Amino acid sequence: MNNIMVLNEPKGTSNNINEQIYISKVNDMLQAERRNLIVEYMNSHGKLVVEDIAKELNTSPMTIRRDLKYLEDNNIIKRTHGGAVLHNILTDEMPYKQKSKKYIAEKNRIAGFAVSLIPEGGTIILDAGTTNMEIAKLLKDLNKVKVITTDLMIAAYLSQYKHIEIYCTGGLIEGLTGACSGSKAREFLETIHADIAFLGASAIDVQLGLSSPTIEKVEVKQQMIKSAEKIILVADHGKFGKKSFAKICSLNQFDYIITDSGIDKEIVNEIKLKGIKIEIV
Repeated sequence: MNNIMVLNEPKGTSNNINEQIYISKVNDMLQAERRNLIVEYMNSHGKLVVEDIAKELNTSPMTIRRDLKYLEDNNIIKRTHGGAVLHNILTDEMPYKQKSKKYIAEKNRIAGFAVSLIPEGGTIILDAGTTNMEIAKLLKDLNKVKVITTDLMIAAYLSQYKHIEIYCTGGLIEGLTGACSGSKAREFLETIHADIAFLGASAIDVQLGLSSPTIEKVEVKQQMIKSAEKIILVADHGKFGKKSFAKICSLNQFDYIITDSGIDKEIVNEIKLKGIKIEIV
């Protein structure tokens, strides 16, 4: 028989250890719940004041400051004097009708400059989106142009003009935007070659680049970049300084960025430092 040595524990030691483990787990749960409540509060209000949220959550300002440090270290918020603001909120997809009502004059100016870059009889790719729809509206004034698009509304609009040859990629139709996405759209784009691809975006960050709320859009936009000689980003100023879920590409993959005068000057300087052409209209 093997000799087994049993170490005698002081009476009550095991119970004390179990109790300590239990208390530790409860504290972790309370901490996580409190941090979630802080983020929810900031999603609703956009910012917070330490003293106010401490009273709201019935805890000490010191505890809130520790929570804010943790959230800042994880790139969720940015601490300010006496409080915090949300930092780099992930941008979600906005419905087409809602997007079409924003920055209308700016999108018209962007479209006007973009169309001036299209060669006579050229072939272009129009990404889905309201800025590219404004480009589409100006194509009727060109003598001849061939258009490939992932946007159902752009395709329907251009189909009325006989001098415009229009192709729609097909694929999975996104209900919010009317855009074609997924492998079928990408496979169609693999078969063509264009002079210019005009890409739109919902989120643009100088360091991260372009990003999208959905994975499905990424492969389609990446193929647009591969299928054209020149790649131009068309986006109003409201799209800059934002990040979304899935990265599409870096900004240095664009030959040109066209935006409006509302863009932050610091962002413009950062883009120019990267050697990227930017036109502000």
